[in-house]
Amino acid sequence: MIFFSSNISVIRHVLISSLFALLLPATIVAAQTISLKESVSYAIEHNRMLAVAVTQVDRAEAEVDMATGQMMPSVDVSTGFLRTNSPLHVFGTKLQQERVTAADFTPASLNQPGYINNYQSRLGLNMPLYSGGAMWAGRARARHHAEASELEFKFRKQQLIYQTITAYVHSRQASAQVKASENAVKAAKKRWQDAQAMKKRGMAIDSDVMDAHVHVLRSQVRMNEADNTYKDSLESLRLILGMDSNEELTLLSEPNVRFSSESIVRMLEKYGDRRADLLALEGELEASESSRSQSRAGYLPHVNLMAAQEWNSETFGLRNSNAMVGVTVSMNLFSGGGDVAKVRAATSDRVALEFQLKDKRQQIENEIRQAFRSLQMAEQRFQSESEALKQTSESLRIKSLRHAQGLETTSDLLGAQVRFDASEMAYIRAKYNLMIAKAALRLTAGTLNEEAVQ
Repeated sequence: MIFFSSNISVIRHVLISSLFALLLPATIVAAQTISLKESVSYAIEHNRMLAVAVTQVDRAEAEVDMATGQMMPSVDVSTGFLRTNSPLHVFGTKLQQERVTAADFTPASLNQPGYINNYQSRLGLNMPLYSGGAMWAGRARARHHAEASELEFKFRKQQLIYQTITAYVHSRQASAQVKASENAVKAAKKRWQDAQAMKKRGMAIDSDVMDAHVHVLRSQVRMNEADNTYKDSLESLRLILGMDSNEELTLLSEPNVRFSSESIVRMLEKYGDRRADLLALEGELEASESSRSQSRAGYLPHVNLMAAQEWNSETFGLRNSNAMVGVTVSMNLFSGGGDVAKVRAATSDRVALEFQLKDKRQQIENEIRQAFRSLQMAEQRFQSESEALKQTSESLRIKSLRHAQGLETTSDLLGAQVRFDASEMAYIRAKYNLMIAKAALRLTAGTLNEEAVQ
């Protein structure tokens, strides 16, 4: 390495390095090192499917504003031009323009008037006073939908956290298995070299060398498979994080999932009825009741207030004003059974949601129990594989010593090596599957959040 003694040399070195970096192809992207906690934060900010869920929440809030707006008075303004020689319209327009004279009442003027121009400007107000409760029910339905949408987003976010944990942990697992496979290939080559050396000394035969060579070839295949699995896992992680496929990714730290052990009974009592997707379904049930109330409003009278101010003139302008104020009352007496059908449909929707809600509660209880059993099994498997790794490692050490002394056959040694390699892979799987099992139980209990990861 070249060491520069002066500041000028250092600056020159930096400039040359910077110029070289600018000349590199634009497709080269610096690798990003990222921990599990950073991955979760990045996914929450960049995951495209979660962004879709955000827009759905915003749309639900917009529907609340729309329902609220329907309860408010509406004010509109308009202006227009009319030219006509229709006797009825001509006489009415002259009245609006305050231009009627005695000559306008002659039969000739009434029957065959000339063309008349009219510029009409209008300011109108319309306000519902009573709609049988339909608008209040509609607003309540929209509000329940919005609350349910927010809860669905919350659960979708928890699912994304779990997916990120799973993808990150699988990538770490695949990386560890790649390293284990590389060590297995090195060990296999060492066994092959030892077999060749022992054959030269007359302590091994050709079949021992062949067996050792076959073990090398199979170890190399397993190493390539592990490398492909690692690359596949990184691609899946990029997709979940919302990263571009050409971005290089390096996993930074060993993942960990915070977990507090609780009994299954305690978990069911504490979390069974509090999961976000269950609460969202309860919100939809409330919305269906509001929808039924809205349908019933079709039987009741509707009262509306109307007010308007108009200006009519031969030329454009606000002249010759007239105003009107009124109240309209309307009530549907018969609609061919449509109102009855709406109420029946809303009632059917509510009944269906009640069944779905009961089924959802039982489903959540089953998921918590199953995740709890899976965690227990993962803990047991991890303990078992940890002990198996120790035993196979010690067995391989002993057989290696005996083989060096000519007391153990090459096939027995290779068998011990295969068992150790398999045990190491199983230990790695058990180690990372335990992390995923912890995250899965927290997800089913509805307690998985950003604070759960390290």
